[in-house]
Amino acid sequence: MIKNLSPKDKKALTAGGICLLVYVIFVFGIQPFYLKQKSKEEQIENKILFIKKNYEILNQKDYYEQKDKANKAAQSALSRRFLEQTKPALAAASLQKILEGYAQQTSVTIESVRIEKPKYIEHIQAVPVEINIRSKLANLTQFVYLIENHEKFILVEEVVTRRVNKKDPEELQTRVLVSGFIQQLEENTAKKI
Repeated sequence: MIKNLSPKDKKALTAGGICLLVYVIFVFGIQPFYLKQKSKEEQIENKILFIKKNYEILNQKDYYEQKDKANKAAQSALSRRFLEQTKPALAAASLQKILEGYAQQTSVTIESVRIEKPKYIEHIQAVPVEINIRSKLANLTQFVYLIENHEKFILVEEVVTRRVNKKDPEELQTRVLVSGFIQQLEENTAKKI
């Protein structure tokens, strides 16, 4: 039957056979080899990218060490801002001593001091001390100024003032509520962190 074909058909059949052979070689030989090679190249690129990222992280070690030092310095600076004592009664006594020192420094007369029950302000434990004083207006102003600008976190929560006598309007009797903070978080907040 192949002998009965015309030379034109033989050429067409040979061309078709060659095309079929080229297609089979491409599909079963070249394409799998190419895809395998491409897959290996992608794996190599991924590994190179992974190594580059690791080197970037390792090169940032100095940066993170500096950040760690800065965080430790900030933490120590912050801890110096709280009263040293961890017990509220001791912290209140320390705060009372600070207030008495400022009263002496500004010529303010302390009439009475009362330590109130500890409370939490913004989830940080505060130790309130109520102090009743007698002073001139300028001395009271200086006293409050010194308290507010102390190196520790000390908050003047309340100032109630009244005149003592009508002849001398500068003579005042004042009740000042001052809170000092200790480094202790509220229990509910401490558990969440």
